[in-house]
Amino acid sequence: MKTDEITKIYFKRLKFNDDTELILEKNSIVVFTGANNSGKSQVLRDIEACLDKSNYSEILVLKENEPVYCGTIVNKDFLKKHFRLNEYGMYMSIEDGCSFDINSLEMEWKNRTLYNNIHKMFVHRLSTEERLTSSNALYRTDNVEGAPIYKLSKSEKLAQKISDYFHQAFGVDLVVNRNDMTTIPLHVGQAPDKTAYTIDKQDDYYGLVEKLPRLDKQGDGMRSFASILLNTFTSDYSITLIDEPEAFLHPPQARILGKMLAKNNLDNSQLFISTHSEDFLQGLLDAENANVTVIRINRENNVNRMSALQNDKIKELWGNPILRYSNILSGLFHEKVVVCESDYDCLFYQAIMNAIYEQKNEIAPDILFTHCGGKNRMKDVVSALKAVDVPVIAICDFDILNSSQNLKNLTSVFKLEWNGELAKNMKIIYDSMNAKNSAGVDAWQQIKKIGKAGFGGNEPAAYERVDKIYKSAGLFIVPVGEMECFDKTINKEKKDWVYSVLEGRDLKTDSKLEDARKFLQEVVDFK
Repeated sequence: MKTDEITKIYFKRLKFNDDTELILEKNSIVVFTGANNSGKSQVLRDIEACLDKSNYSEILVLKENEPVYCGTIVNKDFLKKHFRLNEYGMYMSIEDGCSFDINSLEMEWKNRTLYNNIHKMFVHRLSTEERLTSSNALYRTDNVEGAPIYKLSKSEKLAQKISDYFHQAFGVDLVVNRNDMTTIPLHVGQAPDKTAYTIDKQDDYYGLVEKLPRLDKQGDGMRSFASILLNTFTSDYSITLIDEPEAFLHPPQARILGKMLAKNNLDNSQLFISTHSEDFLQGLLDAENANVTVIRINRENNVNRMSALQNDKIKELWGNPILRYSNILSGLFHEKVVVCESDYDCLFYQAIMNAIYEQKNEIAPDILFTHCGGKNRMKDVVSALKAVDVPVIAICDFDILNSSQNLKNLTSVFKLEWNGELAKNMKIIYDSMNAKNSAGVDAWQQIKKIGKAGFGGNEPAAYERVDKIYKSAGLFIVPVGEMECFDKTINKEKKDWVYSVLEGRDLKTDSKLEDARKFLQEVVDFK
């Protein structure tokens, strides 16, 4: 092995406690999503801990890991960057002052057993707390050579790159003040024009810089955003861990940050991120980076179920405008998703669910109601959510029965077979309804307004069997026909009907909405 080869550690493979394996490249970006308490933050802690042999804390989510050690720790450039040679010939870590002799360092590297915080030279977990302080002015008396702000002060090109990123998010420049004798602070605002100042006038330039507001006096959003940029794009770490990068950021800034990280990740750096932000995730996907993997975590007792969405599947789903420009991705962060035909359906059903639990004096379940823009597109949304194991329910108006192709598509995505009991009972319904239509009656148009109450003869029993099959998989058909039929005393179009109900009815107790509450309780109770 050449001693001048770059000294790095990467993960080639991770295996989780559900036996899911993840194969990684040197520049992989892995994003962990899931509901609260699913294990997103814990998996980042585990990734760091598995490289630290002096850490005896329990690793909970990771079962196995396969790190790759590149180069050697006795590389002269690496030693110069991370250690200082003391008077006794010992190498003192710049990070924490621990002392090592050259043989013990080489032995730890050879045996893949890193002690005394040596792992922190390769992996950096950027916590929420650190993001509020790591962009503060850097004291020159500190050990500064490896610090991101110090690197900015030494490279005009790097400083301009970070400033350009910062400007995209906040509309102001990020300027390094190289003239301060005590610290190296960062300022925000309109940067003075460098081309207007020669070397003999640089004091004038920095005089203007000093008048700009300092970054460390700004809000949490600016400081956190800058810290992530500094620690990601100036870093020599081969592994960076970021927990909830969207913290303190407005949605547009979270989206910009996600896109920046995906588009500009270094070729020799792995990035592991836990997020609870649809906007941040959308930014990552907007970048169309072939190395992004999204993992949804579902926690079942002590097992964290990993559902990985690889890049080819991401591109397939993200190419669908209904998914790309809606809030459907938010489903990754909820315990359950209910897909409705329209946004007004979502509004009504969400309100009814909240009313049910307010009446019980209980907290409503963590359920996202989202719409798909009509029954024709419902299969795409359900399929996308199921691809990452999001528990999903669909609510369809009664006329889905008359739309046989849409019904068959949904039957398929809910993993049901259109044969046997289902096909036999649907044939009973279709034969009976077609017979009514042949007699000059538009039976389907009539039944759409009353639901299953409009069936007669053999139809009710056949429908109950069909309904039971579909409910067992998560497909719920509105029994009264359509949403507006839950209260027929309000004779208005969908939009005005919803507003009239929400504004004029007591959703908790009004008897006219009893069927709606029963129906929603079934939906919520589905497992």
